[in-house]
Amino acid sequence: MVHRSTGPNIQTARVHSNVNLCREHFRLTLSVPTFPPARPGQFVHLCPEHHAVDSNASPDQPGTWFLDLTVPMLRRAFSIAGLRRTASGVEIDLIYRVVGTATRWMESLKADDPVSILGPLGNNFPISQCKPLAWLVSGGVGLPPMLWLAEALRAASKQAVAFCGAQRADLFPLNLNPAQPADRTARTATPTAAEFSERGTPVVLSTDDGSLGFRGYVAAAMSAFHDANLVDPQTLVVYTCGPEPMMRAVADFCTARMIECYVCMERNMACGTGMCQSCVVPVHEAAEPDGWCYRLCCTDGPIFEASSLLWQGPT
Repeated sequence: MVHRSTGPNIQTARVHSNVNLCREHFRLTLSVPTFPPARPGQFVHLCPEHHAVDSNASPDQPGTWFLDLTVPMLRRAFSIAGLRRTASGVEIDLIYRVVGTATRWMESLKADDPVSILGPLGNNFPISQCKPLAWLVSGGVGLPPMLWLAEALRAASKQAVAFCGAQRADLFPLNLNPAQPADRTARTATPTAAEFSERGTPVVLSTDDGSLGFRGYVAAAMSAFHDANLVDPQTLVVYTCGPEPMMRAVADFCTARMIECYVCMERNMACGTGMCQSCVVPVHEAAEPDGWCYRLCCTDGPIFEASSLLWQGPT
């Protein structure tokens, strides 16, 4: 069943930790006193704590806050990579790659720094009650929601395999065990990634340059694994997140084999709540005159059934 948030919650979070995972990726853990019910696939919107500015005051006047124009003013969306409820509050894990203004600001955050957080937003990955197998296919920064999903699948007694792709070996934000190397043929899944092994999920790794695991795109690695480990399509659900061409390849693979597949779409989201109508995704809709319509990534998604998506552009 797909769960939708009952309403966004805006609050001030405090940075618990901000850990460098690999060359360009970090894990930001935020602490909040409370957080509404949330499930894998949902996301949060972040921005700095902005305060009103008194234009007649001077910057050194006590109690006066000024906007720092070097940090983002609009919120950015990040999938939840993990969530823990403790006696003292809630810890939320986010994994990000430093690529622009917002993520450079995030990289600068230190313990106890305030962050404005809006969430949980969007819908979630549905977990089938009757299908025992699950494949989690991620590329690049599509990895974070798969970590939390792997945890939920284990709790639901599903047998999961994770397929993780990156451009190069040094861009995997994972703790890899050299004693359990990734299979370069992608025919077997190994417990090489600690983050997935802790969740009972072996992995197949791929890199574009062949520096680790399978040489090539992660969708090709999944196909090679499938050829070596044929399964009844009625027993399998595939979940994917990452670059859109990669997700399209995974979705096409599943459609051709009648495998249930769910896609975590990404769009620039100015508000995250459906008000700005900017994060549109074209989908098939038989009731519409032209057979399709737009849905909003932030409220109708970000999780969409693969067969409903109307992919745009060349394959």
